[in-house]
Amino acid sequence: MLTKVIEIGRLMRQSEYYRNFTKAVKQDKGLALLVSLEPLEYKGVVALETPGPDQAHLLLYTDQLGQVSGKSPTVNLTVSGKSLEKIKEAIEKALRKFRRFFEDEEVLRDFVKLFEKNHLQIVEDLEKQLMTMEEKGTYLTIILIKNGQEMMPAEYEAFREVFIKRALEKATRTGVQGTCHFCGKPKLVSATVNEVFTFATFDKPGFCPSLREKEAVKVVPICEECKTDLQNGANIVTRDLTFNFLGTTIWLIPSLMHRNDSILSRVIERVKENSKTLKDFARNEEEIEEALADEDPFVHYDFLFMEINKNQQRIELHLTEVSPTRLRKLVNERKEAVKRIAIENLPEPTLGLLWDLYEKPTSKSKARKDYLQLIRSIFHGESYNLQRFLWYCMRKIRKAVQETDSKQTRNFHWRTLTYLSFAAVLFLNQIEVFHLRKEGESVVSSEVSEFFQRYPEFFDEPWKKAVFLTGVLAGKVLAVQYAKRQAAPFFNKLKGLKMNMRDVQGLLPEIRNKLEQYKSYGQRTDLIMKAAAEYYLLAGEKNITIDELNFVFTLGMAFSNREPFKIEVEEVEQNEQQV
Repeated sequence: MLTKVIEIGRLMRQSEYYRNFTKAVKQDKGLALLVSLEPLEYKGVVALETPGPDQAHLLLYTDQLGQVSGKSPTVNLTVSGKSLEKIKEAIEKALRKFRRFFEDEEVLRDFVKLFEKNHLQIVEDLEKQLMTMEEKGTYLTIILIKNGQEMMPAEYEAFREVFIKRALEKATRTGVQGTCHFCGKPKLVSATVNEVFTFATFDKPGFCPSLREKEAVKVVPICEECKTDLQNGANIVTRDLTFNFLGTTIWLIPSLMHRNDSILSRVIERVKENSKTLKDFARNEEEIEEALADEDPFVHYDFLFMEINKNQQRIELHLTEVSPTRLRKLVNERKEAVKRIAIENLPEPTLGLLWDLYEKPTSKSKARKDYLQLIRSIFHGESYNLQRFLWYCMRKIRKAVQETDSKQTRNFHWRTLTYLSFAAVLFLNQIEVFHLRKEGESVVSSEVSEFFQRYPEFFDEPWKKAVFLTGVLAGKVLAVQYAKRQAAPFFNKLKGLKMNMRDVQGLLPEIRNKLEQYKSYGQRTDLIMKAAAEYYLLAGEKNITIDELNFVFTLGMAFSNREPFKIEVEEVEQNEQQV
């Protein structure tokens, strides 16, 4: 992945060297110390509108770790409260970082003296500005005046030189002769990859096999040129090739199987445009994947799912070299799965909806790990445990059934959730994540047989057909009860959808009695009842998980108001959607 970022940085190398290390500030407004150069004189504090993306480099801003880093003349200024004490505390902290850039540099020593001489006045002027600002976070920088013209930090040569020196300071100070891990050339190399990406702990002394600082450079040695390209590439990735994803971040890194600068440039621009217009990956997944799929087959993408907290980075999931062909398959098969189910306005099983099925797992939960493994399986075509997936589906469906029973409808109705889960199963099977076999033949009426033949990979065993038809019949009882009584007490017989096979089989006589009681046991119902019985005879003894069994049963209930299982009583047809 790092090599791919370096390639992006090389291709998009800035014409002015210092710009390879600059980053854009995140705040819309800032504060600047106004300083006249001839003579050197402090003129006060002014509010500043943040320069646009094309001019962000003018602030000479870069990430600053620790209390005092001195890498930039532009520093963050964050106030945690509106009290004068809190404001002063924030100002002093920011000024310490700000002054560090000017210290120990002969060319800037007069600026240090100026700041010391005017310290109290600077603090007072900043206090006044902060008291009137609504923004909680801002930044502090410097604007110079020369011959009546204002100059941003990057427009002053001495600032640019110090900025470059500080950016390469550690590499220069700790560098040794060696071979660069990335370009393979014998050069002065250092262990400074972690200065660019904080998740790169492999070249920190504490993570070296010997735990010795001198040995760190042997892990991933990098030369100055490659580090410059890595930093520039990292800036491009984190600024332009980034998407929001369900509270986290996706870095999308394109690469080519064979070097071609013009194609890679075009792909980077396309991803950049999508990042700008379709920022939310979960909400716009299909459009983004469509755009990425419309590329040459030798283009590949790395997806890094990142958890970013201030200056800390953690890779949750790294998908490597996902091809346009795979992305096209995902888009097409999602559509095909929903089309096969033929339920009007049913959403496609996107990553966002699968996240909802997994109950929106947080970063520290077991569900999050399972969900990320599912994403890996989807993009890489790796196997995933069907039983585990159905466990999450049934957990969600059971809660939805309870909400329906208590008249709460905050989430998807249980029917919709069941259809969505089934669409997801079909989709995941179509993209080789599940491995359901197309086996088994129907032994009953053509109508029922035709339904099962629409999904041969799912209804591949007699027990599934038997349990599904039992679910259909149970759905009819619930619909009849609601039509007659505006209630569905038969739900209580379903044991919270945690039944075993004996429980499900035991429902058949109760279902028949209820339907006869309500005078709703017609010819079609009798046909389904007999078909279920025949399939139970064919099924034999099976070791079936509770979640899979109840999912198939619930699927039958969901389809009980659909052809070819639709009930004959007009009154029931009008009311069954409510159950």
